[in-house]
Amino acid sequence: MNEIKVSPKGRVAFVSGANRGIGRAITIELLEKGAKKVYAGVRNIKAMDDLKPEYEGRLVPVLLDLRNDRSIIKATKLAKDVEILINNAGVYEAGGFCADETLDSMAINFEVNVWGLVKLTVSLIDRLKQRETAAIVNISSVFGLASMPMAGAYSASKAAVHSITQGLRGELFATNILVMGVYPGPVDTEMTKDLEIEKDSPVNVAREIIQGLIDGKEYVFPDVMSKQVGELYLSEPITVEKQFAHYVSQEEEV
Repeated sequence: MNEIKVSPKGRVAFVSGANRGIGRAITIELLEKGAKKVYAGVRNIKAMDDLKPEYEGRLVPVLLDLRNDRSIIKATKLAKDVEILINNAGVYEAGGFCADETLDSMAINFEVNVWGLVKLTVSLIDRLKQRETAAIVNISSVFGLASMPMAGAYSASKAAVHSITQGLRGELFATNILVMGVYPGPVDTEMTKDLEIEKDSPVNVAREIIQGLIDGKEYVFPDVMSKQVGELYLSEPITVEKQFAHYVSQEEEV
């Protein structure tokens, strides 16, 4: 295990998908913990206007659309001094593998959750290597550890994020970079507004993530559900898979 600890105090971070939900909460938490500067990757610069006065130039909104290569290149050229990359931006397109829209939902989920994450990381990796210590934080999901059948395409994309995180951790093991995987359960965001299940708050999740950086954790399970799933996954991954499948069968019976 890499024992690098990365406190945000006095550091420069880049957060993708910073305009709402977990990304916005992470951005605020970084600033509250003393980050020198946070590049907030958003598709609408004005989405951060309400926060800019409070943080006196430490918050720097940056246009970023992970579906657009040119946008990624322009955004990362601005962030020459980045030390912490938080790959938060993502989409949730529901659908399993037996539905008519399977290929469409797979394409949407993978375009942002996987390809966008990889392109952004590759664009910044050389700069991160130049820092005394640095971090890459990838927001996966508990559904990336075991597929939730009603969200198979999304689960597959987050499983890819999990695998990418493991691959990066292995490749960067002997470097100055902490590679953290984050595996939230349901969080109360715009993305999950139609899911009628108990959800944790983005603020609580953001606090756990930033504390994970400070503690040098490589795996972070930031909410009540994910802590339960994570503990079981690390010892009995097949049990988690069966539980998720059983959950869906129960829902269908109801």
